[in-house]
Amino acid sequence: MKYFTFLFTLLLFSVFTLKTFAQTIPQHDHVVICVLENHSSSGIVGSFFAPYINSLIGGTHTAHFTESYGLTHPSQPNYLMLYSGTNQGVTDDADPGTWPFTTPNLGAQLLDGGYSFIGYSEDLPDVGSNVSTSGDYARKHNPWVNWQDASTNGVPAISNQPFTSFPSDFSTLPTLSFVIPNLAHDMHDPIILPTAISNGDTWVQDFLDSYIQWAKTNNSLFILTFDEDDQLSSNHILTLFIGENVIAGDYSEHIDHYDILRTLEDMYGLPYAANASLATPITDCWVQTTIGINEAENNTENMLYPNPASSTVTMDVNSDLDESAHVTISNVLSQTVAAFDKQLTRGNNKFTLQVDKLENGTYFVTIKSSQKSVVKKLTVKN
Repeated sequence: MKYFTFLFTLLLFSVFTLKTFAQTIPQHDHVVICVLENHSSSGIVGSFFAPYINSLIGGTHTAHFTESYGLTHPSQPNYLMLYSGTNQGVTDDADPGTWPFTTPNLGAQLLDGGYSFIGYSEDLPDVGSNVSTSGDYARKHNPWVNWQDASTNGVPAISNQPFTSFPSDFSTLPTLSFVIPNLAHDMHDPIILPTAISNGDTWVQDFLDSYIQWAKTNNSLFILTFDEDDQLSSNHILTLFIGENVIAGDYSEHIDHYDILRTLEDMYGLPYAANASLATPITDCWVQTTIGINEAENNTENMLYPNPASSTVTMDVNSDLDESAHVTISNVLSQTVAAFDKQLTRGNNKFTLQVDKLENGTYFVTIKSSQKSVVKKLTVKN
């Protein structure tokens, strides 16, 4: 097994500012988005058949968006809009005629920005599978597969995972992930009410409640939303944000899938995909915190250098406080391959890491203080 050694030094570097990470949307360590199917907000809120989801509404860390809307019908275009800011010319639930797409999308934006992304689909038969159906799995609800291994804006096959790969240690989750239940558990068919609602409600409780509770105290976020309504309620759907940095309450501003995408892009400082550039980020439901770690205003491209690295790599950070920080190196599967603690001093700090024992490939270096975390993508080429 490969092993790692680290040499730590602490030096002054340059003038740093708070500008890079001063934002109204807190940057979460982990975001999990679960998308359910084909029910209006009025069909879920107050429903006897959705006791668990209704127990989340009104919680101490829950923002309930009372005017949340899908964008179109049927299902597949909504998933594409949430993930990429446009329907990509797809207007039905059939497999796209030509793929992979090469347009901007959330998964590729995250990976290009030094973050990590995985989509977890229940009943997906294999990692990277592009089959149309398998058991109760439906490709039409898995938008990222349409960019799989594309030469431009591509998402690697390894980011397309079965839900059985969803980790029990939530600290190993990617920066952002989608969870897509299968057709038996996503409330897909309004015709078989109340069974569909009950099955979906129970599934979310059984498989995601532990993450939801964990997110409330671990700088993480859970988003529950629907692709569309039952085509009877003007596409009015339920959307909840739940997490440590969420101010509880009902929020009445009009939001849709584009606004959610824009909010996530702003959360991680990403470029805007298609119609997300015209959307309104959600900024009023967040607890504002003091920023601890930040980057050099004129050194944002070189915070981790050299990159690619073959022997050693240097990480420059600034801290507003004297405090400890936790540093991890993870692979593209969000598996931690190394971790250590470091004492930061107020001002400029520099770490030198020896990486010649790492396998060639892509890694993510995260340094996290009590107030903030910074993630950078590292390529190792020995």
